[in-house]
Amino acid sequence: MEHLDYYKSLNHILKTYKEFISHLPRNGVLVTNGKDKNILNIKNQISKLPRSRTSSLRGKQFKIQKFSSGQDETRKLREILRIPGEHNILNALAALTTARVLKIPDRISFKSLSEYRGAWRRFEIIEADLRGLTRKITIVSDYGHHPTEIKATLKAAREKFPHKKIWCIFQPHQYQRTFYLFKDFVKVFQQSYDKVFINKVIITDIYDVAGREQKNIKKKVNSKKLIKEINRPSVVYLPKEGIINYLKKNLKGREVVIIMGAGDIYKITDN
Repeated sequence: MEHLDYYKSLNHILKTYKEFISHLPRNGVLVTNGKDKNILNIKNQISKLPRSRTSSLRGKQFKIQKFSSGQDETRKLREILRIPGEHNILNALAALTTARVLKIPDRISFKSLSEYRGAWRRFEIIEADLRGLTRKITIVSDYGHHPTEIKATLKAAREKFPHKKIWCIFQPHQYQRTFYLFKDFVKVFQQSYDKVFINKVIITDIYDVAGREQKNIKKKVNSKKLIKEINRPSVVYLPKEGIINYLKKNLKGREVVIIMGAGDIYKITDN
């Protein structure tokens, strides 16, 4: 679940997706993950709608094109993609499936996917030499700010850098998100630490999103409470202004440093 300042529950999100799908024309195509239980639930709801309901919502009125990580192309995509992570394999499968619907030849699709370097701040590897570092430290800038995204990014980092020490600098984004998903944030960092996806975590203050915060919630949650609940020896708090000096003093060389969050934490890569 995400954007809980607007969506009140998972059912609210699913209802919104169903309304979005209702705009498909009768000759349209819905490209979807064939193994996602929530998508399958929406599909089943659509197919059971009576004929008196909006015709564009009845399953027979548009084609459903599924993809899944179990299909033959997955192995090739693992070999050619430059961006790591199971979630990016699924994204590539969705793109490939859409391209096939549009009659684009596979050779063009695979070539394009092999050349794709990712979006800004989505596991964006920043050249260390351009940031004045000389100890072969790899800097990764990532927009992840939801527990599901964090888990996927940290797992992908370990897959890409199996033998390196991985540090994560995380700036929680929005007090409401941190409060409502508090247990999920705790769980994802505990599991990532225990599975050795990461070796060190620095959590800084929550990024205040102007106009989207509730005063009563801001009093209930903060980064230090999050760290206390995570309760792992290498998970620590630092104010944002102290991070650079801490890294300079404590990085030994050859580490991977992931700068993660949807606020302004990415700006420390300029230093």
